[in-house]
Amino acid sequence: MAEADAAITDSDWSRRLRAAVEALDPVVALLALVHLTGDRTLLAKFGPAFDAAPRAGGSSFSGKTVQVPKEPDAQAVAEIRSRLVDAMESDPEPVITAPDAALFKQMAEFCLDRELTEDSLGVGREATGFAIGVGGIEATRVPPEDFEVLIVGAGMMGIIAAIRLKQAGFHYRVIEHNTGVGGTWFVNTYPNVAVDTASVEYSISFAQNSSWSKYYPRGGEYREYLEGVSRKFRITDHIDFETSFTGCAWDDKAKQWIVSATRGGEEVTYRARALIMATGFLTRPSFPDVEGLDRFAGPVLHGGYWDDSVDLSGKKIVVVGTGASSAQISTGLADRASHLTVLQRQPNYMMPDPRVLQNVAPDELWALENIPFVTQWQRLQWFSTMMTRTASPGQIDPEYRARTGGVSEMNEAARLTSINYMEKKLADRPDLLEKVRPDFPFFSKRPILDCGYYDTLMRPDVDLVEGELKSCEADGIVLSDGRKIECDALILATGYAIEHFAAFDIKGRDGVDLQDLWNPIPYAYKGMEVPRFPNFFVTAGPNSGLASSHTVLAEQQVHYVVECLKRMVEDDLATMEVTEKACTDFNAMLQERLENTIWMQSGTAHGYYRHHTGKIVLAFPGPNVEYWKMLRRPDMADYTVEPKA
Repeated sequence: MAEADAAITDSDWSRRLRAAVEALDPVVALLALVHLTGDRTLLAKFGPAFDAAPRAGGSSFSGKTVQVPKEPDAQAVAEIRSRLVDAMESDPEPVITAPDAALFKQMAEFCLDRELTEDSLGVGREATGFAIGVGGIEATRVPPEDFEVLIVGAGMMGIIAAIRLKQAGFHYRVIEHNTGVGGTWFVNTYPNVAVDTASVEYSISFAQNSSWSKYYPRGGEYREYLEGVSRKFRITDHIDFETSFTGCAWDDKAKQWIVSATRGGEEVTYRARALIMATGFLTRPSFPDVEGLDRFAGPVLHGGYWDDSVDLSGKKIVVVGTGASSAQISTGLADRASHLTVLQRQPNYMMPDPRVLQNVAPDELWALENIPFVTQWQRLQWFSTMMTRTASPGQIDPEYRARTGGVSEMNEAARLTSINYMEKKLADRPDLLEKVRPDFPFFSKRPILDCGYYDTLMRPDVDLVEGELKSCEADGIVLSDGRKIECDALILATGYAIEHFAAFDIKGRDGVDLQDLWNPIPYAYKGMEVPRFPNFFVTAGPNSGLASSHTVLAEQQVHYVVECLKRMVEDDLATMEVTEKACTDFNAMLQERLENTIWMQSGTAHGYYRHHTGKIVLAFPGPNVEYWKMLRRPDMADYTVEPKA
């Protein structure tokens, strides 16, 4: 009986294998076959069969151009699939687990169908998880026990920092305000909350997940992923939950940071040689300046402070805002409301991806979970633009502008993708099309992935109203032009205030206050370090965003922090502090380059990319590869150091 059951099981496995291989991208199938067999000649044998064939993957936000629509040779593809099935049935353990640099170059260039620079290959090796710390310092010393590092925040950035510090041998502690890990994904629980970056791309490179249920995971699933990563790498015991950071001060005599926090209503103090601020920059919900908000009789909810206990069923609901959270909330509430009104101050570019709401196809999921390295190479396809792009999508091409009046060829391709999509989607609703068409350049504001938003707007029980909220009455809201909208529930999907540590008391050398130093605008060296604040690291800091997804930014910045700390250990240093000149020169370079971007020349666009002073304090003006290279290891000429006593 047991033998019969085993035969049935083997037969089912074989059937699933064949179905998965048949559905698998043949490019990825060939790469998996190289891993399984160790046969490096397969790329030369089958590579010509893919000449000029389209490659899969890529981000919906990239405005990716369409390649020549030529299919790979069918006979070659069939042989690849057959060989892959045979290899899996013979021995599913791969011969090659981590391709060397030369083989990775060959495989990656085949995967993406282009030549790759050394830096692009470095980004790719890290993105796939085949390498960690490319270009870093070769450590020869173990960090001493008294080298304690404190991390503030246990979101994605803090989790990555804790793991990488642990792997490098540092003693660390994490303090976290909430009762669990996850940061944004712990706090945000509003209806339909989801990640708008593909799951395969939003995974951590050294903790990739092959079992995502959706191509774009819901917030709860992503939080569970981060919880699982924390357990896998055993960092949870190093986290003090329900501990709220309030401030810190540099103790120059002890060469330590004295960190203040509260837990259970009592003050607690930590001492650390180095301090990593992993709190993010979008932490405090932004509330509009609305007269009489307290007069409104119904519930008022903010996307960042959602209360799941409030029953919104059957209510007339107004959602204020049309950003990413509004699109998700509106889509999530439409079925509950008796009527839904979305109040739009300004439209956004909406990008399509038919997979945004879909579960991962069963055959694809089986391949990801069972065929070695399918996950890694599929991930590389999604990283294509972050590896190869030579300019920021916000960079203005002077020649293109002079010739067309537009931004750049890349920007225009993305803009047309969005415009063509909305025109097709809303072809029967010219009234809506007129309202949702932006009049500013693409990427002036963060584009939004359509999660069913346009379908929601076309419902007969949903209205899109243009206007700005001015005041509230007991039974509704009043717009700036005097119109009144009756409602009995108000949802503020108005985003977050960009305040880099404004709520904290942070003092560096000689008692200098960080907020005084950052008045009128925040600035940092490489988006991470500030003069007069030794051994102090800011993650997701000023002018470090937009070149990549947040996971990529997190891993690259944490790499740099660890490299700085390794240098301190190697050179027996007590402090490491960026110089005023290095920081000033870096930011002068940034602002000069930012002048020629749409963020500085965005016309009518409202958005969090631009500071109220008119300066750009969020965006890095170059492509991801440039920022990656910048963070490989510290240039000690840009620092002043103090040796240990």
